[in-house]
Amino acid sequence: MPAVPSHVSRVRRPHELCLACGQFILLESYTTYPTIWAPYYTCHKIMRGLLDAHTLAGNAQALTVAAKMGDWVHSRLGRLPKAQLERMWSIYIAGEYGGMNEVMADLYALTGRAEHLAAARCFDNTALLDACAEDRDILDGRHANQHIPQFTGYLPMFDHTGEERYASAARKFWGMVAGPRTYSLDGTGQGEMFRARGAIAATLDDKNAETCATYNMLKLSRQLFFREPDPAYMDHYERGLTNHILASRRDAASTESPEVTYFVGMGPGVAREYGNTGTCCGGTGMENHTKYQDSVYLRSADSGALYVNLYLASTLCWPERGLVIEQTSDFPAEGVRTLTFREGAGSLDLKLRIPSWATGGVTVTVNGVRQRVEAVPGTYLTLSRSWQRGDRVGISMLYRLRVERALDDPAVQSVFHGPVLLVARSAEQGFRQFSFYKDFTLRGDLADVIRPEGRPHHFTTHGLVLAPFFVGYTSRYHAYFRRVERVVVFGTADSGVPNRARANGLTFLDVLWAQAPFATSAAFVESVRVLADAWVAEGLFSRTERDAVVAAAVRADLRRRARKLLTCTWRNGYMGALPYPSGA
Repeated sequence: MPAVPSHVSRVRRPHELCLACGQFILLESYTTYPTIWAPYYTCHKIMRGLLDAHTLAGNAQALTVAAKMGDWVHSRLGRLPKAQLERMWSIYIAGEYGGMNEVMADLYALTGRAEHLAAARCFDNTALLDACAEDRDILDGRHANQHIPQFTGYLPMFDHTGEERYASAARKFWGMVAGPRTYSLDGTGQGEMFRARGAIAATLDDKNAETCATYNMLKLSRQLFFREPDPAYMDHYERGLTNHILASRRDAASTESPEVTYFVGMGPGVAREYGNTGTCCGGTGMENHTKYQDSVYLRSADSGALYVNLYLASTLCWPERGLVIEQTSDFPAEGVRTLTFREGAGSLDLKLRIPSWATGGVTVTVNGVRQRVEAVPGTYLTLSRSWQRGDRVGISMLYRLRVERALDDPAVQSVFHGPVLLVARSAEQGFRQFSFYKDFTLRGDLADVIRPEGRPHHFTTHGLVLAPFFVGYTSRYHAYFRRVERVVVFGTADSGVPNRARANGLTFLDVLWAQAPFATSAAFVESVRVLADAWVAEGLFSRTERDAVVAAAVRADLRRRARKLLTCTWRNGYMGALPYPSGA
């Protein structure tokens, strides 16, 4: 009598078959959601919990159970043709398997059993894997959170196999999502789905940015950083953590619900909805708020360097180096972050992340002495020395107001204060229209027109309050507004000329003020003249319109108001005016 396959040997009665393997058998028959849900997604959660119980709590029995589950997965999938597996993993939701490839690879690292690595390979979603490895973007219309965890699994597969396509696919996939498909809060997706590359303004509604997807993108960013310490990964991590994850829990106590978000709408006049008991975003939503320490500090493989990635109040205990380093910080509020060596000593490269948003100036001190170092936004600044107990490092980064444009419509914009996304509190269902340029001074700063409201990160403009998105409220808000700058105007000098745009959507005033600050009025007029000539050459201004724009620049007096603003002082953690170039 032939041997009974191991995956059915304990499932003989019909009711047992239904309970134990029914969902898996139906998936192998290509049954779709909602007849079945996602059986391997659930399997992953159980196995990950078991591995965590073993690796974090030392539970040997948990590893035994996980290993036997891994054997079962291999016995079930290892016999299936590759084409069948790939079809299974392409089925919407039913084929969602979470991080099964990752957990099987991690299990292999613990057991050394070839069957567990072979089982991890069974979860290769080959068509998408190969496309991403070749930098072919085919994400449009795919389920976002079904696929993001697949790429976190490909990285340990690269570690174990050395096959470059795994690592290349993960890097290229990250680049297809982080930026081209992320909203200003750093979330992705519309109604759980990836949309076309660059489709931001076109997809704004009340069902953007599934919280689980951001959870997994942060995890992918962290894993990529382990293999290549590119500051872009941590820029993305900080933005998502500050503006989506921190905002995903309601600022209210509850004993009945996790009070976390599922979707986070980005459309005009939407509101966050909290609750989500029993959903995927409910489960990871609770986990999110235990993980703020995850990537604050990371060390180099040789322990010769410490990367300070996030400026969060924390204490690092590093037994291997005998170091205890305490960071004091009021992040996300503006202020000085201080790193103090509480215990230990020795040579160490301290790598301080200079965020890409820190364009207003960065000051670094060691024991109160300002360091003559170049702090370039979007890089790491390295302090190399033999550190002693009691040494203090201070990092201060000036928060500036700025706008970020939607990729598909530059007139649709969000406002940030340093790393913090600001939203206008308004129930109006259409885009609010903002105009800023006419009130700019020579420095060309949004602080000329967006005023502090009296609380940290709170401002007023156009009769509306701009508040930090991370505050977990339920009122309606606008994360994006529509920028309307119809005519070329400089202060009170109106040229009467339409503010026409290039093919890329950037207007004359957009390009002009991107050159600010202007040291003198003469420098401003010269910049206007050069750009107006370019607009004529491109057929966007007539010669008469060019002359009218230049004449308006000559008439404009943008210096007096600039000097008046220089008298502003620090208020509520916000500087009302930036230092102005001499001679203005």
